[in-house]
Amino acid sequence: MVKALKIEIFLLSMIVLIGLAVRSRRSLFSSTQQLLFSMLGYTSAAYILFDMIWVLLDGVDGTLGIAVNWISNAVSFSLFAIVCLTWFIYSETVQGSRLLASRYRVVLVASPTILVVVLAFTSYWTHALFYIDSQGVYSRGSAYMIQPIVSYCYVLHTSLHAFVQSRRVESLQTKTIYRTLAFFAIPALVGGTFQVVYSLPGLCVGIMISILLLYIVFQEQLISTDPLTGLNNRNRFETYILSLFSNVDQAEDVYLLVMDADGFKQINDRYGHVEGDHALQVISAALKEVCSASGSFIARYGGDEFVVLQKAMVEQDILHLCAAINDELARAEVPYLLRMSIGYARVGDGVDTWQDLLRAADAELYRVKREKKKVGVQIR
Repeated sequence: MVKALKIEIFLLSMIVLIGLAVRSRRSLFSSTQQLLFSMLGYTSAAYILFDMIWVLLDGVDGTLGIAVNWISNAVSFSLFAIVCLTWFIYSETVQGSRLLASRYRVVLVASPTILVVVLAFTSYWTHALFYIDSQGVYSRGSAYMIQPIVSYCYVLHTSLHAFVQSRRVESLQTKTIYRTLAFFAIPALVGGTFQVVYSLPGLCVGIMISILLLYIVFQEQLISTDPLTGLNNRNRFETYILSLFSNVDQAEDVYLLVMDADGFKQINDRYGHVEGDHALQVISAALKEVCSASGSFIARYGGDEFVVLQKAMVEQDILHLCAAINDELARAEVPYLLRMSIGYARVGDGVDTWQDLLRAADAELYRVKREKKKVGVQIR
């Protein structure tokens, strides 16, 4: 009865992991991250498969049973280390780590995993990680702890790195991603600890929960991300500003900048909509370059309209920010002039709700555009 329950847990975990790996190929950010995430799912499912084979065959005597038991354990030990290495590479790739900047460094990082694989497949003679006795019963070897130490060191290192990174970055979206990476390993570590100490199949459940939670968080990021520019979308902006106004202290000294591109219709008419999309990507890159360092919340509101939420003690700081945005756009290598008309408003002085703030900033934007139109600037 206990063995049957273990098998059901293994099968459920495998089905979920394979499903996530397949779906991730269609939905998770860059192609490199898609590939690594799907590899993480497939290798985890493979590890669980061979762990299940061990549960079925442990204690089965006979030459064939012992041989399959030995092979399944060697592969299982190797795959678990490979799963942790894959997670490490995936997490560090998301964080843009320099640790994987060269082939030499990748080989160096993979060396402990290679050691585990060698120890696993030579344990038939050395009994280093495990051995199977004449009754077909599995036992841990004298060097068994090498495998979990190596594997968990990968997980702990990248988790700590992500946690430190989450404290350093100002972008709220990036901070959320790094925090997710930092705490991703907790279910797997808890399940793995139970498996090491009590020989229970907790690790497969922990791995499944960790990867499922990561997938859900990244899906939420995609739902709130504008696909063309990679910025927050309108829905995410409205959710964020609503939460901001739910706490009066948080909204203090907050400015909302509403902006759109001068002459954007002319860019589309003259150069085509593909180039128009490229112009929007150039604008979003400029906004990230100028605003992200100061902790701004940036979103594409719709069309060529963008919004930025920025804390500032004095209005002069906002004027400098507006100038910096247009200075950055002036350096863009495009065959047309890119400039933004920007209106802004501050919380307070009769602006008590987020709708009031948006209306005030929007009204200022159109005042700026009217002034530009008077002096002959093409604003449409």
